[in-house]
Amino acid sequence: MTATMDIDKKFRQVDELDIGLDRSHITYQGQIEVTGSRSESSNDDTPHLHDPSPVSSTSRIVNKVRQKKHIAGVKIRKTLHIAKAEDEIDEPDPDSLVLVDTTEGKQSKSRLDHKSTASEKHTFKDLLHNPIDTVKSKGWCQGNQEVAANIAVSEVPHGQEVDLVNAAAAIEQATTTDAKAQAQQTFADMLNQRQSIYVRWSLDRHVTKIRVLPRDTAVLKPRSDFEKQDAAGRGFTDWRTYGSHLLDYYAHRYGGQYIGYGSDPPTPSKETIMPNIERLIVATSPFQEFIMTTRRVYRWEKPLETTKYLVIYLVLWYFNLLLPGMMSALLYLVVERRWHGQSIQDLREDIEHREDVERTALSLTEFIEKQGDENWAHDLLQDLGPWLMVQLADLANFFESVRNFYEWRKPMRTLAVIVVMTVAILITVFTPLWLLIKISTFSAGFAFFCLFPVSVNFPNYRLLVSPSKRLLWNIPTHAEWAIQYIQAEGLRVITEKQNTTVKATDLKYTNDLKDSASPSNQDFASYRSQFDKTPGHLVINATGVRFVAKRPPHEIRFSLPYVQINQLEKQDRYVEKMIKVLKECDRDLRFLDRNGHEWILHEVEKRDEAFSQIVGFSRTTWQVLW
Repeated sequence: MTATMDIDKKFRQVDELDIGLDRSHITYQGQIEVTGSRSESSNDDTPHLHDPSPVSSTSRIVNKVRQKKHIAGVKIRKTLHIAKAEDEIDEPDPDSLVLVDTTEGKQSKSRLDHKSTASEKHTFKDLLHNPIDTVKSKGWCQGNQEVAANIAVSEVPHGQEVDLVNAAAAIEQATTTDAKAQAQQTFADMLNQRQSIYVRWSLDRHVTKIRVLPRDTAVLKPRSDFEKQDAAGRGFTDWRTYGSHLLDYYAHRYGGQYIGYGSDPPTPSKETIMPNIERLIVATSPFQEFIMTTRRVYRWEKPLETTKYLVIYLVLWYFNLLLPGMMSALLYLVVERRWHGQSIQDLREDIEHREDVERTALSLTEFIEKQGDENWAHDLLQDLGPWLMVQLADLANFFESVRNFYEWRKPMRTLAVIVVMTVAILITVFTPLWLLIKISTFSAGFAFFCLFPVSVNFPNYRLLVSPSKRLLWNIPTHAEWAIQYIQAEGLRVITEKQNTTVKATDLKYTNDLKDSASPSNQDFASYRSQFDKTPGHLVINATGVRFVAKRPPHEIRFSLPYVQINQLEKQDRYVEKMIKVLKECDRDLRFLDRNGHEWILHEVEKRDEAFSQIVGFSRTTWQVLW
């Protein structure tokens, strides 16, 4: 009788059709909901999501016979020492009983739109015609699949969710009582197995070490255990140790479930780090959707929707209800989720959105499903890579400007910022708190509805509407400082050359000597390079650059004064050699004049040095583009 009461305290049985699509609930009494029935063998009797049809008794017998035959074959091969690699895999006993289904069935590829996300396979013909590209592409796809497997598209695979939606539709489409009953049983079995998948996703992939709950192992020691004797033989209580013991005991007694987690992590590796990345991606999926929805609002992708939120914001801001409004929205979402959980219709809409490649993915897992296991990493890099690079560069520029601000790299600008900050401090001291909050919330709304849209829709102007850049206006980054410094060095060298020329003139040297000493005619550096497949030298002097062919008559192929150069760019060309697996990089220089004409020098010797020389000797005010 007592055992029965203890069991009843642990769980509550519910019908399979009432278990829901999410993880089963825990009642107010601490009971977890489980389905009213459980399959006796998950290996043969439980219908899988990819195969909704029940397994007949005849099929069950055939499966058991095949299992026995396989086991016998393994034993014979081991006896004859001709065992195969797959024989090492322990096959489950067909009569064994497991708590949750652990069968690794064939992955379901079902889709509502009946379109496959599998990429085009490489043929033997491709391997013959383009061996290097084919091998590289194959390796890239395998790498994508490996990462996709490690960060799982979702807890429940997409194909199995499609099968569940189709099973629910089969109930509505059933025309006879028997067909409807069979469809309901299949649907119930799928819901039951869905809970097993949730359990397996956590235990199999993310739990590697457990221990007894410290609350059940903590022991309260009596005070007498902490009584000691001093040198004179007098007894006393070590109150410090006793107090530490009491604190530790009650901490374990009432919060032991949160003590010790993460204190003994495994050795860092890809295999041990990826599971937590997977957990983070799956757990933050709703927040990823919220972020993507917010992005759609401030980009004004749907003007009516953004206008609606703008009006709501202005009304709440005017009546000082922004904070209560945000808390009320959060409260509504939580309560609404309680009374309106995920339904089959919601799941169908999510699947349709997930499979529609024309609609923006709302989470990383949805992006992987849209692009397919083999292509998602490459496509994500192509879509997100440029934006991410710009954000990282802007962040680096910001911190460089901050550092140059407090290091007084440009004293007048630092002093100007200090004056602005001083005025802001005085304003915040004497302005009423309600008005500060009013101004702050209005500024936040102005940035969201006005500044953010400009920065994302017109990225070339994003820094003009950046509050941080406005505060640190004209405080240089490290790159801007470096350009200014090397141009000063170049000017110093030219000035010294001019002074040398003046002295030579004062000593009445010949005109030939004076002309050769003129800094405008003197070449400062020469670098081997190629232009239009012609080897030669890039020559740098005080007024410009020119390319001189190596072969006689050493003709000048082009000459560019610094005042005509509009853009200077380093370019890296990765060239594949037929006999080498690795790529070789050719370091080029690209010139663009004010009329849009282009000159590209290939394989420039000491290209970085040549680049800095051109920048240093020019008197142009350069802007760093990247």
